[in-house]
Amino acid sequence: MNGASLSKNLRSAAFSRVLIAIAFLGLSCLSFILQKSGTLNLTVIDSATNQPTPARVELLDPQGNGYVAEDALPIGGDCVEREAPSNLTMERAIALLSKELHNLYTKTTQFYSVGEALLTLPPGSYKLKVYKGTEYQVQQQEVQIEPGASAALTVRMSRWINLPEQGWYSADDHLHIARPVPDLNPFISKWMQAEDIHVANLLQFGVANRFHNTLQYAHGPRGLYREGDYLLATGQENPRTHFLGHGIILGAASPIHFPEAYVIYRLFWEQARRQGALSGYAHWAIEPKLGGQSGLAIDLPDGLLNFLEVLQQDIGDYSVWYDTLNLGIRLTPTAGTDYPCTPSLPGRERFYTKVRGPLTYESWLEGVRAGRTFVTNGPALEFRVSDKELGEEVVLEKPGPVLVEARVRFDPGREAVERLEIIENGQLLRSFPRKGEAAEIECRFTHEVQDTSWLAVRAWGRKLAEQAYSPTRALIYSPSVAHSAPIYIQVKGSPGLSAHPRAKALARPWLARLEDLEMRLAEDQIRYLARPGQGLGTDYLLRSRAELLRAIQSAKKYFANLSP
Repeated sequence: MNGASLSKNLRSAAFSRVLIAIAFLGLSCLSFILQKSGTLNLTVIDSATNQPTPARVELLDPQGNGYVAEDALPIGGDCVEREAPSNLTMERAIALLSKELHNLYTKTTQFYSVGEALLTLPPGSYKLKVYKGTEYQVQQQEVQIEPGASAALTVRMSRWINLPEQGWYSADDHLHIARPVPDLNPFISKWMQAEDIHVANLLQFGVANRFHNTLQYAHGPRGLYREGDYLLATGQENPRTHFLGHGIILGAASPIHFPEAYVIYRLFWEQARRQGALSGYAHWAIEPKLGGQSGLAIDLPDGLLNFLEVLQQDIGDYSVWYDTLNLGIRLTPTAGTDYPCTPSLPGRERFYTKVRGPLTYESWLEGVRAGRTFVTNGPALEFRVSDKELGEEVVLEKPGPVLVEARVRFDPGREAVERLEIIENGQLLRSFPRKGEAAEIECRFTHEVQDTSWLAVRAWGRKLAEQAYSPTRALIYSPSVAHSAPIYIQVKGSPGLSAHPRAKALARPWLARLEDLEMRLAEDQIRYLARPGQGLGTDYLLRSRAELLRAIQSAKKYFANLSP
């Protein structure tokens, strides 16, 4: 090939490369134009008020990738056991929060909105779901985003049931969400409104040598924050040990802590009662790993406890609660998530309290104290016995009939409740199946009562479009569960519940728990209970041993008097 031919070919090749480059740039520009992002202005409206309302939002592309709004609510809990209390400014506290939520039940990314949200999105189609607690229907919609265009979408949230209209208000009794400064209140309140939690109890927690985790800026009335019928309140998960269990106090006027006598729980319960607060044990659904059966065995005879947290992590474990009721000891059932120590969602497990008159924190506490509650992760319960309601007492002059009326209602788009069951003294009395695709199960029948007793209602089934999640137990599916507080029936002339042969049989395992704890407190064994990092070293336990053993002896005497 001569020089002229070579030069011509090189020029031709160079020209071709230029053409290819121009074509590539053109395609890139076209691709850029086609891929130019669009925006979505999302507004969530409550159909009843016609006003924007906080909600939890899920927006997925065809590959299942989730998108988060630029103005999403910052959220986050606090389950860290710190040696020293956090000292956060408002700016630092917000910086530690996240706008993104990974939902373990749907396996999707979601976010919280105050009711108006702005998202910048690649063009394409999306699936939108909007959630607001358990009383609102989930809204679903297809969304199309065009290149460079702005879309506006309004989603209207409608209830399938309105429990506050009937005086029932939802609560989570177990949230670890820090409030080191009061300026965080509006953010947390909107978050709780998005889950439709009317009473959010934010628990500061501790161990023997510190009580400053999930720090709250104030206890008592100063720690209350209100927006409409949504309340934030400071509570405490303290006392809290690995061998006596975790206690919860709600409504205390000031922090309650006894570092020098931390394992004497009675001191906490007595102080709570002096302050008009409620006391109970946490985590009962996931016992016995947290040791609460030993603590409860000591404390039941004193009559200072008000409630037992019987629903958590989608698990309702009622057996020990039934036992306490059959001993004649009335404890109100409550529910809570332990968020974020359990990676759940606030209000996933909740309980409803019947409030008489306007909702205040004091009227809510009184409803819990009186036993007007039911626990649930979705279904809504109604229950009456001879026109008496939850927590109340039917008095019969002699053995005879009572009228039992019960109903469970649920959203068939989210729950498949299979059975409604009436419980008498912890045993199944009657069971009623769901009929077809009905969104409720109800019953009405006459029951002959022979002795002083208690009745309650429970429901169970499975959740739809959700996967099972529990860090403590293997679940085949995500269950749908609810259980009411009891209605008590007194038959005049009949022995009380504590005098029934059933109570005498139940006393024996409680005695066995106490005897086991006594052995663990023996001087040559007590070192195995020690937790020096929590202020519960061997020397500390030895100093507390005598008083703890006296409390055990007192409880043993109570149960021994019950047993045959």
